[in-house]
Amino acid sequence: MKIKDGRITMLASEFGMRIELHDNEASTTFAVVTLSPKQLSQALGRLGYTECKIEVANLDIVGKKMEHEKFEFEVPKDPSWRNKDLVRQTALRACPEGWKPDLSFSSQGSFFKKDGKDYARTTIRRWV
Repeated sequence: MKIKDGRITMLASEFGMRIELHDNEASTTFAVVTLSPKQLSQALGRLGYTECKIEVANLDIVGKKMEHEKFEFEVPKDPSWRNKDLVRQTALRACPEGWKPDLSFSSQGSFFKKDGKDYARTTIRRWV
């Protein structure tokens, strides 16, 4: 697989090096390589197969393009409707199939009233 718009970040310090691989179209960092000072010296000295710590994530969306939209949904009439766990569960149930909602609800406009009903607003994302 080729990544259309890949980015790399290399952060060196006295503790070694951290290398991050990012897919800009999918808007995700999918690999982080951490090298100790000794491992960095070995790699820069052209020692093949140098041991290192590698963390990968979001491999299912690498190579895809991220789309996002605003999403509004009605929240329960329960007096504890600002209970974020309850709102998160409601968002997951109400979210259109194939989309993933942001579940922080920490911005000023996250909660509002419309037509006498309580609503929440968030951003939903999908990768195509």
